[in-house]
Amino acid sequence: MIRPTKPLCQHHIQTAIIGAGVIGLAVGRALSKKGHEVLLLEQATSIGSETSSRNSEVIHAGIYYDRNVMPYKSKFCVEGKQLLYQYCTDRDIPFKQCGKLLVATDADQRDIGLPKLVEYAKGNGVHDLRLVSMEDINDPYSDVYEPNVKCTGAVYSPSTGIVDSHSLMQSMLAEAEEYGATIALNCRVEGGRSEDSNVILTVDGEEIVCDNVIVCAGLHSHKIASDILLQSNQQSSIDVENEARIPRQYYAKGNYFVLQNQKQPFSKLIYPLPDPQGGLGVHATIDLSRSTKFGPDVEWIDETVTNPYDIDMNVDPNRAKSFYAAIRKYWPDLNDDNLVADYSGIRPKLWHPSRKQTKTDNALKDFFIATPMHHGVTGLHVLLGIESPGLTSSLAFGNYMAKIID
Repeated sequence: MIRPTKPLCQHHIQTAIIGAGVIGLAVGRALSKKGHEVLLLEQATSIGSETSSRNSEVIHAGIYYDRNVMPYKSKFCVEGKQLLYQYCTDRDIPFKQCGKLLVATDADQRDIGLPKLVEYAKGNGVHDLRLVSMEDINDPYSDVYEPNVKCTGAVYSPSTGIVDSHSLMQSMLAEAEEYGATIALNCRVEGGRSEDSNVILTVDGEEIVCDNVIVCAGLHSHKIASDILLQSNQQSSIDVENEARIPRQYYAKGNYFVLQNQKQPFSKLIYPLPDPQGGLGVHATIDLSRSTKFGPDVEWIDETVTNPYDIDMNVDPNRAKSFYAAIRKYWPDLNDDNLVADYSGIRPKLWHPSRKQTKTDNALKDFFIATPMHHGVTGLHVLLGIESPGLTSSLAFGNYMAKIID
């Protein structure tokens, strides 16, 4: 049931989920199926209007994530991929298992970078990757035939695909509602506090008493959780600043350009090796309408920016110069003036290149689930740093949260 404008009256709810992006919807679906009374609170006028709808819509295989450093990403991506393909099949959600070539553009990438990623994948339980040569890629009888790709070698991932993320989110919402969940759109969480083993949220001036609160608010998760923790500290005898026990989120903008005036060059997704600045490199993605887009790049937002609404979401056309250079490393036949600025998205990050990194900071490249063990507030769970592979991981993430919350 959707309530776009009516303010909420004070009442008691078992589980409130703040944020109706793909993660919030997946968590709401899993908990409602388990029998929880679920209320989804979304400040926008529609679901999934921020990070969940401003990405590449890729179903990732589980290649990049060292399970010793990023246990959540490695586990949820592989489990989520399998769940997602089955879910899309069962519920008629448009998708395509098109496969991906992860291409090396020099000898070091071929001989060191690609085998390292294969080992990461094997550690995560992904055993279908295959090292292929340029000769394989140029062979029209090969299942990896991509005549427009130039590289020194590649890894072929047959289980990578693409999905209609909007249809996926609509389906998750519909299923959650079938099991009794309620969604309230255009409802802003203004704060909250801990009281008598409950979390009391202030939503559009009204108070809601919650047994559990799960903050799945994407770019806004840290701000919302910090407000709740700060108010809880002020009204308790706790001396420790609980807010400091959850990591801060930083922002990295990713820009996309779309190909025009040139024949679509690829039948599979084409990825370079990961960008050490924090992304997967400027890759070529085919959407379900068969158009080709390139991106995202990594444009770090100044660490002083704490409000994502202060970020300019327009794509600077001047960034095309770096896109041409990156793309021509694996597709030299890209013509001048054929890239057009498209859209951008923001990744919530738990680290920033301007800050000194330590060995323990590697853990901040994983998803972060802040539980009462971290901050001391009973019933409050905060999901932070939910970037790629969040879409792929969503169903596995939902199932995990349903297991740890009774």
